[in-house]
Amino acid sequence: MSKKINVNVIGAGVIGLTTALILQRNGYQVEILSEHWPGDLDINYSSPWAAATWRASLYIKDERVQEYERISWNEFWTLSENPETGLMRVHIYDFMDKKPDFGSDIWFKDFVPEFRVIPLEELPSGVEYGVSYITVSLNVQKYLQWLLDQFIASGGKRKKIHLSHINESFFADNEIDVVVNCTGVNARTFSGVMDKTVFPSRGQTISVWAPHIKNNQDSFTFVVPRKGGEVILGGTMEMNDFSENPDPKTAEEIIQRCVKLCPELTLDKNLQIIRHNVGRRPYRTNGIRIEVEIIKNSTNKDVIICHNYGHHSYGYSSSWGSCLEAFKLIEENIQRNIKVDQICD
Repeated sequence: MSKKINVNVIGAGVIGLTTALILQRNGYQVEILSEHWPGDLDINYSSPWAAATWRASLYIKDERVQEYERISWNEFWTLSENPETGLMRVHIYDFMDKKPDFGSDIWFKDFVPEFRVIPLEELPSGVEYGVSYITVSLNVQKYLQWLLDQFIASGGKRKKIHLSHINESFFADNEIDVVVNCTGVNARTFSGVMDKTVFPSRGQTISVWAPHIKNNQDSFTFVVPRKGGEVILGGTMEMNDFSENPDPKTAEEIIQRCVKLCPELTLDKNLQIIRHNVGRRPYRTNGIRIEVEIIKNSTNKDVIICHNYGHHSYGYSSSWGSCLEAFKLIEENIQRNIKVDQICD
């Protein structure tokens, strides 16, 4: 590019940070605008609460999401070689109460290591189907901070700010060429977006100290080990639930389910609970929104607005793929605008 394209990214969750890093590394001048940052633990900041394992869902038939997850898998596998990222390789056992209708093939079986369908006789009681393979688990606090550090080291800028309307990110600043809306679940109430197809999917988990757990058990009940000895027990998926506080009864049920699935948790008899967690996944009825619109600023200049939100429970798993898609869409629209300007000149 002959001129630096100035971009504001709204939101510093995993989608905002990944999008900003990709753009900054590709020659754009990017600033992230966000009220919440890595290290914050706020219910309206979804990314720090995720259990975060790359887990390919057998239920998702959306080929677009599958491609996002494949791209993200390749990136995570490489990043897991770097201890600073907070990523570690683990063996996952993915159990399902009912055998999913996934057609004649399992789309990810050829690229994840050690994939196998678990024989019926090896499955836990009450489970109809299961697969196992090597995957990547993320210590989300460490990974989010790593993304931010990489972004800053690449020349990116950051601003802690509360925005009430998307126009506040560009309208009065004639230098801004692109805005990327990565507001997640907040896209529902963010003025100028107000996407009522977005609503929270509440998830409750428990962080425990269990460094002896090295394998990942997954289903609606999950046991996710992280680097350093912390293990996340879950979980729940409560649609359109806005409650913020952990429910003690739910916590006890989670523990009982997880211990039944993974008896090694109580090897030392008592679970050492670190904290109880409640987060809000950004569910969107029509799936991930990655699309562009053009809005005029105060001087009648065209500003590219790229939306990238609505990732629900697969935000981390699809992050690199979906953010690369947003990047490509931005590039296409910039080139289109350049051609239009040349014709007008």
